[in-house]
Amino acid sequence: MIELILIGSFAGIVMGAVGVGGGAIIIFCLSFFLEFPQKLAQGTTLFIVAAPISLLAAMNYYRQGFVDIKAGLIIMLAFLIFSIIGSHLAVHLPNGVLKILLGLMLLFMGVKIIISGWTAIN
Repeated sequence: MIELILIGSFAGIVMGAVGVGGGAIIIFCLSFFLEFPQKLAQGTTLFIVAAPISLLAAMNYYRQGFVDIKAGLIIMLAFLIFSIIGSHLAVHLPNGVLKILLGLMLLFMGVKIIISGWTAIN
């Protein structure tokens, strides 16, 4: 129980602070620390980060003028449609393949962010 509270707390702080990563953190923690199978970790994470949770954090950004409603709705619709497609694909892939795909995506995003930050400093 305490492990689940710690995972949720850490993911919430990171997601609220930088706007991304909550889901990735939860999947990682469930998979590696609690040894959830990959599909169970992904499905549980999707359940956790449903709109009501994110909506509360997004309201703080909206109040400060940091939400583009039009862009958000368009992306939300595409995200909704393609997350359904992605989930149908994922349940038929082996857990190992899902872990590799998740790792590659996170690695790509991390490298891109680091390079962008590095060039902004120099």
